[in-house]
Amino acid sequence: MKKVRIRFVNGEKIRRFYIFNIPLFQYKFKKGRLKIEFCKKKKPLPGQRVFYLKVHRVHRTGYDCIQHWLDIIARMDAFVYFVCDNKEMREGIFKKPCFFYNENFDFIKSYRKKLKKQVKLVLHNVQNYKLWQRIAYSMLTPFAHAAKYGYTRTYNIDADDIMILTKPELVAEALKKAEFYAEEKDLDCFNFDMFVSKTFGVHWSFGVVYVRTPEKCLEAINNNIGWRYNDFLIEKYSTYYVKKFNFNVDWLFTFLRDTKQLKLETFYIENSMVIHMPDIVIYRNWAFALRWRNGVLYLPVLDKLYEDKLWGKLPIYNGCIKIDIGLKDSNISDFVNEFYSTTYEFENDILNFARQRNLISEKTYKNYMGKNECL
Repeated sequence: MKKVRIRFVNGEKIRRFYIFNIPLFQYKFKKGRLKIEFCKKKKPLPGQRVFYLKVHRVHRTGYDCIQHWLDIIARMDAFVYFVCDNKEMREGIFKKPCFFYNENFDFIKSYRKKLKKQVKLVLHNVQNYKLWQRIAYSMLTPFAHAAKYGYTRTYNIDADDIMILTKPELVAEALKKAEFYAEEKDLDCFNFDMFVSKTFGVHWSFGVVYVRTPEKCLEAINNNIGWRYNDFLIEKYSTYYVKKFNFNVDWLFTFLRDTKQLKLETFYIENSMVIHMPDIVIYRNWAFALRWRNGVLYLPVLDKLYEDKLWGKLPIYNGCIKIDIGLKDSNISDFVNEFYSTTYEFENDILNFARQRNLISEKTYKNYMGKNECL
């Protein structure tokens, strides 16, 4: 029997007991009294939004990204499914910990058996097959799960390595606007601009995706098992990238978009900033700190750190839909200063030691001391 401690933002805690990853019972203190209860299977209410948080890769800021998504989801009154095959990640969500708002969540594993045939054929003989196979299972499980249960207001999120540097209530507002557009235009999927502008409109990708028609998407995949060898469609729609870029499900969806088999569009949030894979954002060939502003996609790591003035700024692809909620420049710093607040205890100690040793002037001491309690 395993037990986990679930922590909530209001300070409450639950001790839950599992056998074979199935929750059996839990106890919690409520109003000073101990309450023991059997666990009931949690599921979304009819019509409720469903967020599929794909979580696998454990890294320094992985749980920070997950927490921010939980904060956003709470503002959207949604149900959460963690798509997780990594035992360390699953246990870490409770140990680090992440703080929950309610018990409206569950864990599911990737549908490896159910999706095995499709994934094997779609990614037949690609390089690094095992890596892309695992990722494909994770990406497609939300479609299969949503189709099985009839969910049509779902999000497919790479929640362990994407952070939108804006307060959760503002992100929720932007996503709701994106939903409205997707419903109005009868889109199958609506993705956040992680790659589209960065590739001059070529590549449609996962990361943050609103999904309306999971069953139709799965049907399109089944009808395009041989997509890499469909010379007729490649020639008709000039999708020649298929011959080189065909190693993951993202490129298959790009192909489905360009061959008009699925209605897929892309949005961005004006004046927002996103960090994708923050643990490797300093790498020049990645550098996925992105900001959309005044028609320009700005990559500050490339522009400022590497001083690459050409590739540090790219035009936002004209096919991307602007979602504007009036974000200000200060919204980014407001968020990070609140999310990563500090008391500057170390700096204050150092100031005192420096003063004692006459290493700094009284003016310098007063300038810093007392002005750095917390941002």
